[in-house]
Amino acid sequence: MVRPLAGSFCMAAILSLATAIGANAQAPTAQIDRVLFVPLGGLEQWISIRGEDRSNPVLLVVHGGPGEAQWPAADIFKLWEKAFTVVQWDQRGTGHTYGHYGEKTPDVTLDRISKDGVELVAYLCRELHKKKVIVLGHSWGSLVAVHMVQLRPELFAAYVGTGQVSSWAANVNTQFDLHLAKARREGDKAQIKKLEAIGRPDPTNTKQYFSLGPLISIMAPSDQGWIKHLRTQFPELKAREPEQARNLEDGMMFTAERVLPDQVATDLPKTACDIHTAFFVIDGQDDHVAPTSAAVDYFNCVKAPKKDLVLIPNAGHFAWMTVPDKFLEALVSKVRPVAIARARF
Repeated sequence: MVRPLAGSFCMAAILSLATAIGANAQAPTAQIDRVLFVPLGGLEQWISIRGEDRSNPVLLVVHGGPGEAQWPAADIFKLWEKAFTVVQWDQRGTGHTYGHYGEKTPDVTLDRISKDGVELVAYLCRELHKKKVIVLGHSWGSLVAVHMVQLRPELFAAYVGTGQVSSWAANVNTQFDLHLAKARREGDKAQIKKLEAIGRPDPTNTKQYFSLGPLISIMAPSDQGWIKHLRTQFPELKAREPEQARNLEDGMMFTAERVLPDQVATDLPKTACDIHTAFFVIDGQDDHVAPTSAAVDYFNCVKAPKKDLVLIPNAGHFAWMTVPDKFLEALVSKVRPVAIARARF
């Protein structure tokens, strides 16, 4: 498995985690480590369930991308497993699940993937003897997870968004401004001329959007470093697990094309301001992919029984991967106790 930033899990973070869980906690009831396919929406879909104590809250990770399965970076979640039973899920059209069905995978849409997610949560509640779970959505996954909570709020002890999506229009306009500012800063006359000719981008014109420039060039430095790290690690993954690496690559291309219309239509401040569970956003302060300012605007519109916003300095869209100690600290200190309390009823 990829082992990025393992050194950042310092002793202080481990001690903080132990304190937050409780010095007088009982001995673990049982560990769990399972990898299996479960039927969701008529398809067998891959999940991993790992944790050190089954009495801990269940935390379902809903990956972004679209199609960016998180199992290649599973070591990031290792310390999480002290406080949570962590569930990874390769969504319809993604990774191991894509490997089962390939291009014959049907109905790759936001609606169907969200319904698959709800089926998965119901399965986890039954199998792990829980009343509710925590759902954590990253980027595209935050859109899926919000829809899941809207469909069956009673199944969720808490929602956590990171790389939190707000609206496609906000993404396009913020990224356009960043590309133009960069071009002017660097004196790139050809790029300035191209962007100024656009004037103000049409969010529905995806061809125009993808012509603005490489997204990585306007990402936060930490995000640029993370993307470069993934690229350097991928040859090792291909050598070790060639079939699954191919499924990961092909699934990302397959899924991204099919869910693009759903992404373009996204406007959560108009469609998802009433959230009937605890609502948390843990974002990098410098996210330029799903702009932090738009995520804050969305957070402010949300009405929920409990809500909290954490902005992590010197981090961007991949805060959970680039500053994992700070991200875990927020999960343990803020989300975990609220989720435990809410899961009792």
